[in-house]
Amino acid sequence: MGRSRRVGLSGLLALSALPNASAASISTSGEVTPNTVAPLLLALVIAYFVRRWFIPQQLKNLQVAFEIEDDLYEVHRITRTLRDSRRLLRAGRVGYGVLLYMMGLTGVLILISELLFEASMFAQFNLYIIATLILIPVLISPWESLNSQLSSRRRDVRSSVSGDFIRRITTLAFLLISTLLVLAYGYQLEGGTLTPTWLAFAMLMFMAPTIFAYGRIMGASWNMLLINKWRTTRGRPNPIDPDKNRFLGRLFSFLLVLFLLTMPITALNGILTVLYVMINNPANQAEVLNYGGIIGYSIFVRIDVISEILFHWEFVKSLPQFLSLYLTLNIAIVGLAFIFELTRNLILGGQTFGGMFGVTLDTPREIRAEKSAQARQLTFAFAGFSGYTVLLLILVCYKEFGSLMPLTATLEANGFDEGMRLLTVWLFIAVGQFIFLMTWLVSISRFQHLLNLRFDLNPDERREGAVRLQGGDKLQNLVENAAYNEDIDMLIRIQTH
Repeated sequence: MGRSRRVGLSGLLALSALPNASAASISTSGEVTPNTVAPLLLALVIAYFVRRWFIPQQLKNLQVAFEIEDDLYEVHRITRTLRDSRRLLRAGRVGYGVLLYMMGLTGVLILISELLFEASMFAQFNLYIIATLILIPVLISPWESLNSQLSSRRRDVRSSVSGDFIRRITTLAFLLISTLLVLAYGYQLEGGTLTPTWLAFAMLMFMAPTIFAYGRIMGASWNMLLINKWRTTRGRPNPIDPDKNRFLGRLFSFLLVLFLLTMPITALNGILTVLYVMINNPANQAEVLNYGGIIGYSIFVRIDVISEILFHWEFVKSLPQFLSLYLTLNIAIVGLAFIFELTRNLILGGQTFGGMFGVTLDTPREIRAEKSAQARQLTFAFAGFSGYTVLLLILVCYKEFGSLMPLTATLEANGFDEGMRLLTVWLFIAVGQFIFLMTWLVSISRFQHLLNLRFDLNPDERREGAVRLQGGDKLQNLVENAAYNEDIDMLIRIQTH
């Protein structure tokens, strides 16, 4: 884990040293030159290493926990080596989910490469590739998320190819019809025109299954992630990180703890900001949205030092090298790292004993015993979250760095000016934050109980050690029977006497 983060940091430093320009426009030249092909090749090379090495590395040490008695959980490893990870990535439909994830990631990598090589001009064919690679996971992500959540409720029903096909067609029709109904309602309400606001509402409706799933999983996983990432920071093995991390791994866990601690406040700020802006329509709407919502703007107008920093921040945002660095860090932290933390907790089963109202596709015992159940978790994580995270990233880039992004002039000509882009981003974020906050409020009651749970991180080694105890026929039989029947209390009593 430490080595992977050192390589990532070295890559960031190397990328930030490349030359940059200062304005964005679309190249009208149809020529294919080395300068226009280089960004594409660089992005493909990085994507290859991410797929070949980074993803399997992050899927090492996947674990699943299930209760064997009151407040005692056994934790079993599903993967331990890179070979185990790659074998799991070939199971079921995991490859399909990873493909969608890699498409979105590669699209963003090409955008970063374009900014690094020549930010003043985007190659037209690269823009087509970027749009295709990003749109496909964005369009498929909510469909896959909805199907996964519905299939988890029908686990006791024998599935068939025809039944799955009918369900998929039905869910696709539901998504399309509900989105069209929102557009039709907005069209009628606005007197025969489609306003950007209603287009944003339609996008929200289409992405709703993924947004709801992401919010529920985050809210139900918060307790487990916070407690165990703090233990990782302190160098203590835990169900999420069974091996002691090195310095960089512990530093990343500490940053993640800070991020988790601020999530409830950030969510409340986002929800109240959107309500305030949409209900009151204040004259300073753009400033409120641009400077961090109600809390951020309140600090901005009251503290001169913060105001001065943010004015300089506005200047920094106009630099393409800063946009490329922002995108790179976002991919490294959110796109690559945090999604794997959620995946680990999803497979571990931490939502069930650490939170409430999460998304549970299979029981922990099914995950331990069945490859198909393990494959379902990974497919859902990759296919379900890839589109939403990439879409949010692109929306934030148009919000913060509109002058550097391609097609900004086209968007503004169709009503998506800076104010509308700001509101759209805040809408998408606030809906997910509302779901997270509601789930978090009911899950936080389990925080103290989770602190008191015991986890047996090495049950197989413990049993082997117990059976190897010496001390006469009667004691040996007692130990073997207790180990076979998973009688933990008996084993503890034997080992302590």
